[in-house]
Amino acid sequence: MARSKLTNTTNDLVGDGGAVLWSLVTGEQLEFPITLNFIKDATLQLSNNYEYEAVVIEADNFAGQTDTPKTIRAGGVQTKLTVRVPLKVGVWSSVNAYNKEEIVEYSDKHWKLTHGAGYTNTEPPGVDPRWVETTLNRIYVQFPKTLGATWLVKADVGSPVYGFFELRVTEPNDSIFSRTWKPVRGMVQLMFSPTEVVAD
Repeated sequence: MARSKLTNTTNDLVGDGGAVLWSLVTGEQLEFPITLNFIKDATLQLSNNYEYEAVVIEADNFAGQTDTPKTIRAGGVQTKLTVRVPLKVGVWSSVNAYNKEEIVEYSDKHWKLTHGAGYTNTEPPGVDPRWVETTLNRIYVQFPKTLGATWLVKADVGSPVYGFFELRVTEPNDSIFSRTWKPVRGMVQLMFSPTEVVAD
């Protein structure tokens, strides 16, 4: 069988779904789910947890810009975002009390409590509407309301400002070869907010 030339690439062994754009209004504080297809169980019950790092770096914005910046600002603000990993609390029981976002196992599925604190009910997940089916490979990236507050350029009515975003996931140290993924990259767009201008 003939060999292919090194420059005649036909197979992409590492796929890329494309860059993301998180669009926020200045002062919003939001949390977004990210499903990690290369991890089976990301919950805190693992004996050796994965490491998660999400960051935003201030872009080289300027007042009145109409296009997205192509470079980071030299000496710009670097923000580490919180990555929340849900807590798996075991097999569901009608006598246990559960809190919002806790995950239980019931009927060979995983369920997340949508709201409540110290919540108990004799109706199991699948019947009780407060429980929704979920997966164990989902994490949550939290964007604080202070994001962009100390950037040199602020958004105005017709011109948003931007930062560069990336999520890094690293395997536990006890692996034979600890792999590191960077599954989500892109930009954060901050839009003008009138409520940030008007005093409380």
